[in-house]
Amino acid sequence: MFAVLFVLGAVFGKPTEKPVAQPAPTTTTAATTSSSPPVDPVLRVTRVTGSSIVVSDTAGISKTVYVPGIQPAADCYGTETASWATAFLVGKEVILQSVTEETGRTLAHVLLADGTDYAVAALQGGYARFVADAVTDSYANVLRSAESAASAAKAGLWGPPCNGSPTMPPVAPRPVTVPPAPASTPKPAAPKPSTQKPTEEPDTSSVYYANCDAARAAGAAPIYVGEPGYRAALDRNKDGVACE
Repeated sequence: MFAVLFVLGAVFGKPTEKPVAQPAPTTTTAATTSSSPPVDPVLRVTRVTGSSIVVSDTAGISKTVYVPGIQPAADCYGTETASWATAFLVGKEVILQSVTEETGRTLAHVLLADGTDYAVAALQGGYARFVADAVTDSYANVLRSAESAASAAKAGLWGPPCNGSPTMPPVAPRPVTVPPAPASTPKPAAPKPSTQKPTEEPDTSSVYYANCDAARAAGAAPIYVGEPGYRAALDRNKDGVACE
């Protein structure tokens, strides 16, 4: 009996322990904040006037932007520059970079959607001259390099007639052709005054006949013109013979 009790005590002597629920491991996830760089708004160019560009956003609000570092051609080669800038920018989507406000105007670099820099393209084509105005030293070196390439290639305003001058060279006046004077018609020579004295007609006033009867009575009929007593009144048929 004691042996049985011993065996039973060995088997059932320890109380059965209930399993204790372990707390689930707490996983702490560190909050990660991703800061992406701000995206430049895409604008559309509506007008180009010299170094100023008018852009419009999606809401239709317009803004005038000045491009630093360049002076577009205005006098010499100005017409060609205006046509190129209009075709190059107007209606295109652009991005403004390095935007600053200076003396009441907005300065910014203008880039096309493919990354083309408007100022660099203008200098490379000979449509502008470089000016060290509100640009960093590194960007100024880029602009100078573009201008040097245009100058070496005689592109745009670096070629004739401008030859790099911002003003139009004076135009030489056209030679004036004077038509030859028409040949003058010689005037007829004036007749030399005659040196001959006019023939003196005989003085017939000393002889007078009242009529042809008187002339016949005096034995003077017929009387020829120039003879004493001749008068036109006595020469009826005016043949130069009176009182025929």
